[in-house]
Amino acid sequence: MMIGNKIKMGKILFFLSVSILSIASAQEKSAWLAPHTLKQLASAPTALIPFPQKAKWNNGAFRLQQNITILYQANDSLKNSAIALQDVLQQAGIKSNISAIKKGIPHKPGSIVLKKDAGLNIQKEGYHLKISNSGIEINGKDAAGVFYAVQTIRQLIQQDKRTVSLPTCEIEDWPAFSLRGFMHDTGRNFQEINSLKQQLDRLAAYKFNTFHWHLTDNPAWRPESKIFPQLNDPKFRKAGRNPDKSYSFDEIREIINYAAVRHIKVIPELDMPGHSAYFEPTFGFKMGSPQGMDVLEKLIDEFCAEIPVKDCPIIHIGSDEVHIDEPKLFITRMSARLKKNGRQPMVWNPGLKAEKGTIEQLWRDEETNDFQNITNPYVDSYAGYLNSSDALTLIRRYFFQQPCNREQSDSLALGGILCCWPDTRVEDKSKIFEHNPVWPGMITYSEALWCGRPQYEPVYMAKLPASGSDAWKHFNEFEKRLANHRDRFFKQDPFPFAAFSNVEWKIEGQGNITGGVLNFDDLINSGQLKAPENDTINLSTYLYSDREKEIYAWVGFETAARSTRKSAGLPEQGKWDANGGYIQLNDKNLPGPTWSAPGQYRYLEHTWFSPPNEIPFTDEEFYWSRKPVKISLKKGWNKLKVHSKRSYKEQDWMFAFVPVKLNNEHKWVEDLSIFIKSTM
Repeated sequence: MMIGNKIKMGKILFFLSVSILSIASAQEKSAWLAPHTLKQLASAPTALIPFPQKAKWNNGAFRLQQNITILYQANDSLKNSAIALQDVLQQAGIKSNISAIKKGIPHKPGSIVLKKDAGLNIQKEGYHLKISNSGIEINGKDAAGVFYAVQTIRQLIQQDKRTVSLPTCEIEDWPAFSLRGFMHDTGRNFQEINSLKQQLDRLAAYKFNTFHWHLTDNPAWRPESKIFPQLNDPKFRKAGRNPDKSYSFDEIREIINYAAVRHIKVIPELDMPGHSAYFEPTFGFKMGSPQGMDVLEKLIDEFCAEIPVKDCPIIHIGSDEVHIDEPKLFITRMSARLKKNGRQPMVWNPGLKAEKGTIEQLWRDEETNDFQNITNPYVDSYAGYLNSSDALTLIRRYFFQQPCNREQSDSLALGGILCCWPDTRVEDKSKIFEHNPVWPGMITYSEALWCGRPQYEPVYMAKLPASGSDAWKHFNEFEKRLANHRDRFFKQDPFPFAAFSNVEWKIEGQGNITGGVLNFDDLINSGQLKAPENDTINLSTYLYSDREKEIYAWVGFETAARSTRKSAGLPEQGKWDANGGYIQLNDKNLPGPTWSAPGQYRYLEHTWFSPPNEIPFTDEEFYWSRKPVKISLKKGWNKLKVHSKRSYKEQDWMFAFVPVKLNNEHKWVEDLSIFIKSTM
């Protein structure tokens, strides 16, 4: 197709997009129910995540002046929020003064006032925020509500070269779920205290209130033990997994106190009786034995004596993925010991059968509607593993996930916990955040937990909605907000995300599908795609360019879960896929990338408890952390054909193609200038 000028091309592209979107909308007749309308989302002057429950924008601005006064009710918790707000303003270049409100003395015009009122007609952790031309008023249901209003102000700040301002507005906001958590496994890969503090800062900024601290696993028992110091002896721990690293009780208390200031409760996990390979070499008997249970009871007593119940009312004891002789005796004894110390037990489900009153954490990675059969309080971690799939697939799943299959918390459904399990050895701990979508995943999940989801559509756990449908429009809108937060707040942090909903494909013999990342296993298992008899899928799309040029794209054929090295590995030199997949551009084979380690890392079975699991992943092994591929486009339409093949039974069968470009911070982000449609 030859285009004479830009105006003509614009009209044609508009006609094509409208036509295709109309067809897609007709295919998906039922509208996806969202907590906010697209009009409400578009009305916000800045990108907010999680989006407030109710907001009224008044089309004005409150200009922040130097040495502005922050007033707070005389209360230590509110003083902490005032200090947090002072830090937020300092980051924007605004100096402020903090002072307690003095009875009988009127507020100075232009001040920021922080109050709490337990009688406020709003849910716990909720707040009212009013920004007018004359000042800012925060009124929280409790201290947490005041703190979360500060986090909203952080996102509302607008800056240019001369001014720092906030849009005038009235916001009423509260969380849909009472427990909003993030779990990190430091038993397998130790992380320093400063790193954990940075993570807590990030969690607090997005209104998470729970940090699930997985302190022990097969490589090591990480907490200090004074009664059994051999637990901290490197010779009984896994070599190469920081065997000399433990957390002292002072450090554990330090993290708990640091979290508390940010209204985050810490749930420590002492995993038992599974995930405990270190135990038998240390003591000479297994955890599930009578002697092992005696030791564990003493360890529980020691931990509880060091960590006060007010700071740590819930303790997680794992209990999953294990077979022992007397499971009922074990869980009864350990639960009783926790209760004797005033703690509420928490366990994984599936796992040993929980005692009455125990919190159960559901960790199935497949869809389940079994929540109604649980009589204990529970937390949802379904599809909540940040290392279980490729980075962008998880963003889709977290956006459409309805925690606990409920719109909001009830007496049993507490909320959700997103889990990061870097199981394989990690040498450079910063790679955890580059090889897993920790921050984009966490931010996306924060919206599901805080706003709630009025509707659950299991099909969207397997695929993106069709282009032009209501559900697609909501996801596409969220991508823009997520990209905005990446560019504003994560300039120096790994943030593996680029918008991918604008890509469309035609699957040979099966119709059209949306998304720059397609997981064929998910599509086949959910009935959205027929399983091909020859284990081969052919797909195609068209890329339009207004001139000859080179573009870059993330391209991937298989993603290994970071809990195991199972994958076909890197392709041979010049190839695209170790499973036999290839790409054609304009009917010519496109040469594959130049690999640094061609043909390496091929393990077609799970590598748990074997030497390959001790080989750290490299950037080259993930399509989002390696250098994007360069593709030369001709002027006009360019046909891209992909041949994807399954070569072994447990292959993670998927394909990714996402155009990207470098931004000002030299970070690869979406390139939305590339027009991609399934038909020309």
